[in-house]
Amino acid sequence: MDDRETRRIGYSLTIPDTLLQSDAMRGACAIRDFQEIFRLVNRRTGSSYAVMAAAVGRMTSSRVSDVIRGVRRIRGQEVIERVADGFGIPGEMFGLPQRPWEGSPAKAHLPQPSPYSGSSREAAETAYLLPQSDEEITAVADSDVLLVSVWIEGRKHIVPVSRRTLITGAISAALQAADSARLPEPAKEFSPVPPALPKLDATRIEAATEHLRDMWHSLVQADNLFGPRHALTSVHQQLSILESLLEYARGPQRSELLRLAAQYAESAAWLYEDSADIPNATRWTSQSMEWATESGDQAMVTWTLFRKSQQATTKKNAAQAISLAQAAQRNSSDLTRPMRAAAIQQEAHGYALDADEVSCHSRLDDAHEFAASPDTKGDARTGHGDFCTASYIEIQRANCWLTLGRPDLAVPLFETALDELPDAYQRDRGLAQARLALAYAGVREYDSAAAQATSALSIARSSGSLRTMHETVFAVNALGEVHTSQSVSQLFDAIKEEGNS
Repeated sequence: MDDRETRRIGYSLTIPDTLLQSDAMRGACAIRDFQEIFRLVNRRTGSSYAVMAAAVGRMTSSRVSDVIRGVRRIRGQEVIERVADGFGIPGEMFGLPQRPWEGSPAKAHLPQPSPYSGSSREAAETAYLLPQSDEEITAVADSDVLLVSVWIEGRKHIVPVSRRTLITGAISAALQAADSARLPEPAKEFSPVPPALPKLDATRIEAATEHLRDMWHSLVQADNLFGPRHALTSVHQQLSILESLLEYARGPQRSELLRLAAQYAESAAWLYEDSADIPNATRWTSQSMEWATESGDQAMVTWTLFRKSQQATTKKNAAQAISLAQAAQRNSSDLTRPMRAAAIQQEAHGYALDADEVSCHSRLDDAHEFAASPDTKGDARTGHGDFCTASYIEIQRANCWLTLGRPDLAVPLFETALDELPDAYQRDRGLAQARLALAYAGVREYDSAAAQATSALSIARSSGSLRTMHETVFAVNALGEVHTSQSVSQLFDAIKEEGNS
């Protein structure tokens, strides 16, 4: 087992040999005592419930907690195999066949790409793509993403590529495919894991809760300033602390911790969404809803419904986007005015997907009435939805016009709203500029489109927002389908020159 960790490159968690070979772990594995196995991994490696859940897969941190407390058991063969693979426990210790990672080194079990044959729109929306053999690679500053120029259906397109996959050699497998291919999802947990906390009394738990509450507002500001990668690291650290505190808190003190944990989980969901990792965004939204429900925080339950509506919009599911947004509005007395504005405008997006122009813009008018004042700080001190200002609503109206196929009506709205957007919202600005570039392309103003795409690309690189990057790539590819503008040619040349530098 000396090379066990080497064979498990690509797995998020591998318990050390000292723990694996301990009498306690061997005895627990022999009788399949998963309560003791989970407890040992949690205590002796410092891995949080969230880290352990992510390693096993298709498991929530709450279920990990239930297993450790003896509330739930693990019996299914498929789940046992996932535990073995997630923690790096050889199959023989559970009476299982040899696991895939126990054989040849890690490259033999790297996830295999699936064939890709899609339109330029699909290429732009795919989170991670591999190039064909004639790739031209452009590094994205402060990011794990590269921009690659490829030929798709006879035209050159720009696609984002996972730097990690290039490094691990998975590109060689993709080059055997007939076209570009989809990469595995990003790692579910990547932040340093703090050591397990000692048992705290009620006074210290109360002080820790207040400290973490103040830190949450700082994390919101850090997200605005530095993008999701930096903020995600801190959010996961705080979630690990909160999960440890929840073991000791009781009564009203536990309810307060649960409310705060739900806030952090919702933040993690948003940061993953901005990182173009929808599966993890969905997972953390559900976790936030679970904690909010347990604590009786109806406002947060409502806000998670709003987030789920956003995720349905990303998946182009109009009916679900509308119904979830409507569900978020049922308990309006629990919502601040900006939160109501956010839920209403989300309903409007669903109508736009459903090609219902009248309902869409009627609801946007309603949202405008509840929008936050332009001088809000944007750190959610007065409740979630502070970002939903009047200028934000107008940007969403422009987005809806794009969805409805009217770029001519979207352009002036984008231009006006961008002038009024607070400087703090740089990623929102980059996203709006990417979509403005697309609108300009729709009305054949290619020089203006190229200028907006260039600016959006700069913001996407500096912020690390893959969501903004993908929208920008889509706009660039739309421009790549026209060859009548010198500005467009210069944009593609600049990307190519950076790749050759």
